[in-house]
Amino acid sequence: MPVHISNLLLTHSSGIYPVPLSGIFYPTFFLMNIAPPPSSQDFGFYNRYIFKVKQPDLINALKDNWRDLQKLYNNLSPEMLQYRYDTGKWNMKEIIQHLIDAERNFCYRSMRISRKDTTPIPIYDMDSFIANAHVDSRDIGSLMKELELVRSLTINMFDGMYPAMLEQTGPARDVTVSVRAMGFAIVGHVMHHMDIIKERYLTAFNTISGE
Repeated sequence: MPVHISNLLLTHSSGIYPVPLSGIFYPTFFLMNIAPPPSSQDFGFYNRYIFKVKQPDLINALKDNWRDLQKLYNNLSPEMLQYRYDTGKWNMKEIIQHLIDAERNFCYRSMRISRKDTTPIPIYDMDSFIANAHVDSRDIGSLMKELELVRSLTINMFDGMYPAMLEQTGPARDVTVSVRAMGFAIVGHVMHHMDIIKERYLTAFNTISGE
């Protein structure tokens, strides 16, 4: 049976709010569109994510991106979630853990750059993070709930930035990126992994299972 995940993001007329432990909703601050960076800008490694996003507004892109991922995972059976299309590849539960780790990393970089902190941040070891996360001990509902809460805070962070903060630039890997660009990279990164799931995992799994 497919694994169905509840939706924790609450929609309000002025945006999506995370639900903190206190039960008090955080307001949105700047009701504006956050447009993507010009295609003429070069962000090196991050181009593959940033310019994958075609939506004209970051906040709506972040919301729609979460819904697309949730819809994809709602249709995965427990057997699919454990499937690896090749030796050494993550399974589909581990991909969710990677998305959690990566989004937190993207947001931390964005926060520091937005505050004019240009201190280089070391690249984290993605495989080591997954190997030490004990993903097998968690169910998919728990992982999706955590990612949903992370995404709600991502939305809140970017929605609460003063416009000039979005234009700040700083180091990421071996390139200079803007805060605006990092926001779109978050969306594009999830899209990248969704494409891999559809093209490699689901195709191979359905071939093996005869579906």
